[in-house]
Amino acid sequence: MDVLSPARVVVGLDVGGTSSTAGVLTEDGDVLAVVAGPGANVRSSPGALADQLTEVVATAARRARDRVSGAELETLACVAGVSGAGAAGRGYAVDLIERSVSRAGLRPPSVEVVTDPVVAFAAGSPEPRGSLLLSGTGAVACRFEELAEVERCDGLGWILGDTGSGVWMALEGLRAAAADLDRRGPKTALTAAAAGMTAALGPGTGDSRQDLVRLVDVRSPAELGEFAPVVSGCAAAGDEVALDIVERAVDALLATLAVVDDGGASVVVAGSVLTEGPVRDGVLQALRDRARDAARPVVGALRLAAAKAGWPLPELDRVAPAVAAEPILTVGAWSRDTATAGGSASAGSVGGGPTAGGSGGRHSAGGDWARVASARGASAGGAPAGRGGGPAVDRYLPEDREALYRICLLTGDSGSDATSKYRDGDLLGHIYLGPYLELEPSHARVLRRSDGTPLGYVVTAPNTSAFEEECERSWWPRLRERYPEPPREDTSPDAGLIRTIHHPPRATGPWLDEHPAHLHIDILPEGQGDGNGRRLIEAALDDLTAAGVPGMHLGVGAQNLAAIGFYEHIGLRVLEHKPSALIMGTRLPRS
Repeated sequence: MDVLSPARVVVGLDVGGTSSTAGVLTEDGDVLAVVAGPGANVRSSPGALADQLTEVVATAARRARDRVSGAELETLACVAGVSGAGAAGRGYAVDLIERSVSRAGLRPPSVEVVTDPVVAFAAGSPEPRGSLLLSGTGAVACRFEELAEVERCDGLGWILGDTGSGVWMALEGLRAAAADLDRRGPKTALTAAAAGMTAALGPGTGDSRQDLVRLVDVRSPAELGEFAPVVSGCAAAGDEVALDIVERAVDALLATLAVVDDGGASVVVAGSVLTEGPVRDGVLQALRDRARDAARPVVGALRLAAAKAGWPLPELDRVAPAVAAEPILTVGAWSRDTATAGGSASAGSVGGGPTAGGSGGRHSAGGDWARVASARGASAGGAPAGRGGGPAVDRYLPEDREALYRICLLTGDSGSDATSKYRDGDLLGHIYLGPYLELEPSHARVLRRSDGTPLGYVVTAPNTSAFEEECERSWWPRLRERYPEPPREDTSPDAGLIRTIHHPPRATGPWLDEHPAHLHIDILPEGQGDGNGRRLIEAALDDLTAAGVPGMHLGVGAQNLAAIGFYEHIGLRVLEHKPSALIMGTRLPRS
């Protein structure tokens, strides 16, 4: 029997507060694996960090061996960019990485641990000199020479600094909500949005202020960071308090950068806060043509690992597309186990929605609804009943339309009431609900009280591409006639929705063939919990299975950890990582 020669590889790790990613690269520049999983920052990440990171690295190693026909891996170098690996936390970070890599079965001659800004800069700058401004879970600015950090400002953690970061924005937003409730501060839409976040914890205390206290007690800083996009959203909708937080974030980040930046070379911008949204817009307006976007941080870790192995520094323009094209496997639960996650969990939109489009085709191994359905003894097309006379899942009736439109509006602001946000309360329903009720009414399910009153719904389109085409023929034209496209200077929330009517997103990606269906789910607070969200989705997936659909996808905000954990729990897996969202999906069994 021929013995396969070992495959010479390097390993790059990006270990952050919210997620960790491992990549494996060959000397020829081939990316053998990219695997994502939970974060492993000692100051902000929940869970057994060493076990979580070991699973990520071990899965990447197994994937790489499969790609080289089972040959052993000769790991020449490993570079890990670790959030919190500065001098104060370096000892722990080095021990964590070395233990995790060793337990995963890899034996590089040495493991080099660098701070996360170092890998972010290497993931965005083709040149070895320049500056970095990073704002994600934390915030920091650095200047680099020969890909080595020579000066930095901030990155001090959420207690002492990280001004302008996602956690900073989230905490400022929650403080503003608390001040509103306490009558120490102005009224703000952030208060209702924060109530939606506290609702995910279960029954309240009876005092909204104490509910916020409980929230910050039981959630890690990284988990609280999921409120940052809500702050950005409220700012975009014109909320004065949220706008002030965004403006202060922009000012703080630019002030941090000014401490280290020489004003000449390019500036790499990285992190979720600077990927999209009003903070990014403000920073880019100031930096103009000096700004460069970073690729995934694991790209930088792989480039640095290749250089450490003695290979020529791989070209950024080669490694970044190779990582983007590689199917991303996802392991572990990204948050606590929340099978009854509260709030609106709208999945995608018409045609797969704002978070379900795009390209890149980064698949996971896929969910397995057949396994989940078999375990619970589901019958295709079934509609689970409520417990003990509680809410029950039923088929959609035409007379439900007005009530479901109302639910769409009452959950339309990141799970909170959007009534005050829009002048025309029907717009959300026209985009995210109406076409499903008209074009696919047999695939709509309703959560009802015992008296028949709707508390929530799930709507599906078995074939997203065909659904988009039918919407273009018979749904959008009527709405475009009713709602003319607004002028460019109109930046109101209503105008944004009307522009969606005129330019609806289209779902794209190699995962679409195997996961052609998509769905939306919205539930009022009264109907959240007690497994109602799970039963709605089970009914929808059973219905799609009975229709012979091979798989389903949906979109979810990347920082909506409760929803991600819920979807993971019921068998969905990540199909694509987008800058601010995940596309998740599951294969369906043959009926």
